[in-house]
Amino acid sequence: MSSIDLVVYNILKTMGEDTNNLSWLLLRVSLRAKKGLIKLAEAYDLTAMQAFAVCLLNPKSPMPMHSISEMLVCDASNVTGIVDRLLAGKYIERKESDTDRRVNTISLTKKGRELRSKFFQKIIADHLPTVEKLSAEEKETLTNLLIKILA
Repeated sequence: MSSIDLVVYNILKTMGEDTNNLSWLLLRVSLRAKKGLIKLAEAYDLTAMQAFAVCLLNPKSPMPMHSISEMLVCDASNVTGIVDRLLAGKYIERKESDTDRRVNTISLTKKGRELRSKFFQKIIADHLPTVEKLSAEEKETLTNLLIKILA
């Protein structure tokens, strides 16, 4: 447990809060993972949200901007800024949907696919957050549960 985690844990314990609540634990894990993603993104002069957007994009098919907004859990104006920065870096391309001119779709460029691949390799190698303490069976169970939660 990091020093910050220990401080938060002790504060909540003295307040009588349940520090082993599943939602609280998931939030703590996600914040720890975000810290790793921020460091990784900064190495490529990106924000964590921009790096996350690159990772969310399917390398094989374009995605409507409103879908990115939903997955990032932010409003369309924020996604526009994220997309504009990724466009400037030539990681993505934006074009009108083939089926609806009102919809802009985003797709990864070759540079974006390479960056996405690097991100996933680094995330897996660094275990963000670390999962080394889990057995292979526990990792599989946790993976299946998280997939179910996110579905």
